[in-house]
Amino acid sequence: KNPLVTAAMIEKASIKSTDVVLEIGPGTGNLTLKLLEAAKKVVAVEHDGRMVVELQKRLHGTAEGRRLQLIHADVMKVELPFFNLCVANIPYQISSPLVFKLLAHPQRFRCALLMVQREFAQRLCAKPGDELYCRLSVNTQLLAKVDHLMKVSKNSFRPPPKVDSSVVRIE
Repeated sequence: KNPLVTAAMIEKASIKSTDVVLEIGPGTGNLTLKLLEAAKKVVAVEHDGRMVVELQKRLHGTAEGRRLQLIHADVMKVELPFFNLCVANIPYQISSPLVFKLLAHPQRFRCALLMVQREFAQRLCAKPGDELYCRLSVNTQLLAKVDHLMKVSKNSFRPPPKVDSSVVRIE
């Protein structure tokens, strides 16, 4: 994965040293490590047991590891603990239900910075009259402000996915 993308996401998240950050799908922990450098605590929800083991090994015995709450679960089926900021490269197949789960979270969070499939980002941010304006655009914008922050080429990933991505801010 391109470290410049991770660095840009961290910068755009404006993480404070008092923040509790939710990360969804941390994988091997490239973004997680950067989040831990900036935040008070990171709550990471990972569905894949192999990735949980990998992340535990990577952070075992480190100061950062003590500030990581790693939850091995399907994010759509787990009750999310307190967080005030979400920074995540979310699994594309759950983008829509996950956005609505975040927006329905009982404790208001400052913002969510999400890397999503480019077309999904365009639909999230679409305005009335745009070709991609749809139910998703209406419902999300009814509950939150949505901004497209940056495009991310599929070549920024290994292995590269079939589609390009974008980073959006929901607040």
